[in-house]
Amino acid sequence: MGPHEMIAVGSSEAGTEEWSCPRCGRRLLLRWPPHFSRTVLHPGDDRVLHVGGRSETPRVTLSEAERLWLDEHGIAWS
Repeated sequence: MGPHEMIAVGSSEAGTEEWSCPRCGRRLLLRWPPHFSRTVLHPGDDRVLHVGGRSETPRVTLSEAERLWLDEHGIAWS
């Protein structure tokens, strides 16, 4: 079972984006940094990795503490 690719399907004036997985129906509302938030609207298949991205995603600089937290939780960040 390979990863599913999320696609951006809309945005709101409040600064959130809706992302959807066409394979399993997973739907998320995302707000990008500096006020990051993620709301799961529909979990879809939560057994698989979901990936996605935009070319205009801003680069985020992480502190050492944030990098350590990501590492401790098995989250790769480059």
